[in-house]
Amino acid sequence: MTHPPATFLELSDLLAYVGQVIERGIPGAVWVRAELSSVTDQRHLYLDAVQSGEDGREVAKARAILWARERYALEGKFRRATGGGLAAGMSVLLMVTAGFHPQYGFSLTVLDIAPEFTLGDMALKLEGIRRTLESEGLLERNRSLPEPPDYTRVAVISPRQAAGLGDFRREADVLEAAGLVEFVYLPATFQGREAPRSLLNALGAALLAHAEQPLDALVVIRGGGATTDLAWLNDLELARAVARFPVPVISGIGHARDDTILDEVAGVRMDTPSRAAALIVSTVAAGAQEAYKDYLQIMLAGRAVLNRADAEASWALDRVTRTAGRLVERQSAEVDAAMRSILGLTPRRTLERGYALVRNRAGELVTRAAQVSGGELLSLEFQDGEVSVRTEEA
Repeated sequence: MTHPPATFLELSDLLAYVGQVIERGIPGAVWVRAELSSVTDQRHLYLDAVQSGEDGREVAKARAILWARERYALEGKFRRATGGGLAAGMSVLLMVTAGFHPQYGFSLTVLDIAPEFTLGDMALKLEGIRRTLESEGLLERNRSLPEPPDYTRVAVISPRQAAGLGDFRREADVLEAAGLVEFVYLPATFQGREAPRSLLNALGAALLAHAEQPLDALVVIRGGGATTDLAWLNDLELARAVARFPVPVISGIGHARDDTILDEVAGVRMDTPSRAAALIVSTVAAGAQEAYKDYLQIMLAGRAVLNRADAEASWALDRVTRTAGRLVERQSAEVDAAMRSILGLTPRRTLERGYALVRNRAGELVTRAAQVSGGELLSLEFQDGEVSVRTEEA
């Protein structure tokens, strides 16, 4: 029978020794670069800090704590610089001390934060995306599409029930109520890790809507936000999808100071959702005004044509009347001459010319030799009298 080892350590003793080693090995605070995979707010702020390799796989992970006594000062510092608070997915530079507790394990205590690093990292990421799009010929692609002369059907991607959407719809609903423009609203998430995928899904829905019935434009809007909130929109695949969209994209992401890559690839950039709506309203109004001007010009041209036609018709009618009058006069003269000629061919006038009328015994006029038989008694009427003759026997 074997016996257990005579000497051993209690778990607490071993972990206390580990803690001492860590404290001796890392004296004081150090700056650590990491990405936040989660942020939990429970008065104290609990962070999961991770590091990923070039292939995107996680190679290191540690729990970090921002105690309440330092939290509000450090969060205020970060918010003043970036416009927003700490969130999962951010790259951060933290000053920490390393510690090991026998019960709670290894953790980092956050003593300070460098918001300029987070801003620089976001700017560096944005610049990298910009260079990639430029090399692929996509940075100016959507902007090169011709702006529509009018808007009749527009898709709108926006956070659900967002204030920016309300600003947009105050203008857009008037156009839709008048039957001038149809709006297709597609909700999406604009903040957090799920934002790029949510927006890509909404873009896919917009493409389907365009296939069913052509769109004149796609509007992407959200209200104002912090720089760190807007950073979620700086995604390469999302930027590619917007750049390749087949109709002009209007961005109204609610900020004027900071760029997102979506602003840069969109065909038209507006600072706010309400200005994006105003662009559509002004274009529709300008089109209506131009159509009204065309209508007036057509009306004036039509009236001029009618007036000219009336004048030409009156002139032509007068000309026809005069011509017809002259023709009637000429025909009347010809008829009179014909009548006078006809009247000159009476039997009396004919006899005066040296002709004679031949009648048979019955007093009927004889006009052909075939009407006369041999030995027949005929009467010849001359101008001055009649003479009876008898034809020779055959």
